[in-house]
Amino acid sequence: MTRTAALASGIVVLLALTSATALGGPRSRAVGSPVTPAAAVRGVWIHPGLFGADQAAAVAKMATTFDDYRRAGISVVYCFFTLPDEHRVGWDFLGVLVREAHARGLQVHPVLSPGYPVALEGEVKQHPEWLITGTKGEFLRQLNLAHPGARQYFLTRVASALAHDVDGIHLDYARFPLGQAFSYDAPTIEAFRKEFGESPLEVSRDAGNMIWCEWVGWNARQVTTLVRQIRELVRKKRATLVLSAAVFPHPGLAAFEIGQDWEAWAKEGLIDVLCPMLYTNNHGLFRQYVKRAVSIAGGRVKVYAGIASVSSHNKNTPAGLAAEQAIALEERADGIVVFSGYSLDRASLDALAEVR
Repeated sequence: MTRTAALASGIVVLLALTSATALGGPRSRAVGSPVTPAAAVRGVWIHPGLFGADQAAAVAKMATTFDDYRRAGISVVYCFFTLPDEHRVGWDFLGVLVREAHARGLQVHPVLSPGYPVALEGEVKQHPEWLITGTKGEFLRQLNLAHPGARQYFLTRVASALAHDVDGIHLDYARFPLGQAFSYDAPTIEAFRKEFGESPLEVSRDAGNMIWCEWVGWNARQVTTLVRQIRELVRKKRATLVLSAAVFPHPGLAAFEIGQDWEAWAKEGLIDVLCPMLYTNNHGLFRQYVKRAVSIAGGRVKVYAGIASVSSHNKNTPAGLAAEQAIALEERADGIVVFSGYSLDRASLDALAEVR
């Protein structure tokens, strides 16, 4: 199938899937009532910097931006850095974001990132044992997700976001740092040794060593434990809240490289939506990876294919965004999420709006 034919086919699919409600433009809702997006969901990852630190100017920018999103058929915003110690704007950014988005019929899912570098202040400064310890005893600025105390700390951050009228929680960086940067602090090593009888520091660090292989798998299970705990917390708050996660493209390599075993999350039904970050201009690879993610999801969870307008891996075009959206729907993904609001310009929004 040619690129033009694929895009035309995708347009037909989207016409069938998009409801009359979605075509009707912005619609307000009562606070606390759930938003039901169109069958084929479109989301976008955004940052507070898109709106600026001044509250009045930010509110005005939110209004115009969200109106533009609705016209393009976007129904969900996934926002990074929504907690006060992340955005530091001095006002309730998440509360205002929720108010302005809900007034225009958009869902808001704050993005929380357990494996992202943390500021060495506050509780983290008081508990350096929560941080990853390298093989030489050095501290990394990421939380050790195998440490029960670090996981509990992160759960308090999730609870802070849930105190707002959000529609769900979105996880990014639910993983260890690149390069198998697991923690070698004494308690973590001892916890592993109790189960397997050896320390990972005492063996060769390669896939030819069975203890090392178990160490990698063990750390991945600790990340899964955190995801499970987050799910329980979200469900306790409200059963209708959605838990989603941005994940690396290849499930097997993600589990081995960063402890992100999202295939296991799908099988256990720990999350509601998988968002594999498929940042490429290679449409053949894009199709292949969407198809694999949908197969892994197996109908147990939804798949929103992550598409980049501009990322560290690619620079797309408006036509490319539309084509990848069509491919995602052809391969039975439940929707797409675009990265990110910073690069989602008028031409890109117009291209998305034309594909209904």
